[in-house]
Amino acid sequence: MKRIVLSFLILLLLVLPSPIVQSIEKPKTSPWFRDGIYLTYAMMMPTNPKKGEVNVIEVWPKLIPAQNVLKIIGDWDESSTVTLLVYGDMYLTLKITNITGDIAYVHIALELNNVSPKSGSTIHKLNLNRTLILNLSDMVYYEGDGTPIGRPMFFVDLAHLPKKNDYLVYPAFLKKYGIISDSITIKNVSYTWMENKVLHTHYKDFMPPYIYVDGRGRYLVYNRKTGESFDIATQLVYDMDTGVLITTGVCDITPELVSLGIVKMIALDRVNSKKLDRLIDEGKADKEWYAQGFNLYATNVEFPDYGTKHSPSTPMKYFFALALLVLMITFVWNERRWRR
Repeated sequence: MKRIVLSFLILLLLVLPSPIVQSIEKPKTSPWFRDGIYLTYAMMMPTNPKKGEVNVIEVWPKLIPAQNVLKIIGDWDESSTVTLLVYGDMYLTLKITNITGDIAYVHIALELNNVSPKSGSTIHKLNLNRTLILNLSDMVYYEGDGTPIGRPMFFVDLAHLPKKNDYLVYPAFLKKYGIISDSITIKNVSYTWMENKVLHTHYKDFMPPYIYVDGRGRYLVYNRKTGESFDIATQLVYDMDTGVLITTGVCDITPELVSLGIVKMIALDRVNSKKLDRLIDEGKADKEWYAQGFNLYATNVEFPDYGTKHSPSTPMKYFFALALLVLMITFVWNERRWRR
């Protein structure tokens, strides 16, 4: 009997790589996290968009990294957001440009096509860029003066996933730039989002299970003179094996976006939205799905290939292994009682 238990425990250690140790150690980067890695996301517009097919972005002037944009806008003040109307495709790229010790530099670049910052004015292509300092010891973005921005939300540490009530964006950062809001925090983390559906992105198809993170804020004041505000909602979906963000639902704010000045997005991937409508009309939405936010478009991260079946990993693997352990202990206990 002791040999059976010992053999099982050895097998368990091989299957389950020290979750207890992982839970207390400091955050560590994923194997794919290295210099030169990039992730590009897109919100696409049809070739000939219909009237009213436009994405709306609210930006906070103090945070806009390219000050020439403010010159183009002309009429603005620091007490309210500036509205950008985007009629073309949007591309967001994160690139790891340098890793030195416990510090990584992550370059954030947003390309907006056919943008109208005011009536009668159109910018063919608008680029917003900023490099963030990522402290790898706590996996938090910081500004040069030490102000914390928030944890990366376009990729996550699988051993230390976001938890309920964690800050999506740190209050100290918002306060520094005069942004008034309540706490913008994680409200839900789930492993059952679209659990039976293939998820189509511009880059590739993904298989369940997924990691789903939902962040909320009751208000963010967009006009300090009038006190007018909007609510905040951010829905993020990650690949279970790498922790890479593969798509978003509503995506108002993340540390990466707010670092470029973005505090609210009323936006859809119109191409995927049309594909989803067709999928629903054809009665196929019970097995596959097109997300309508930022979708993974290009990357040099290598994803595991499981063909048509997905192998559960990380949190799900721990769950199954622990469940197996409980069943084994129950079996051994019952057998000993029966022999007595």
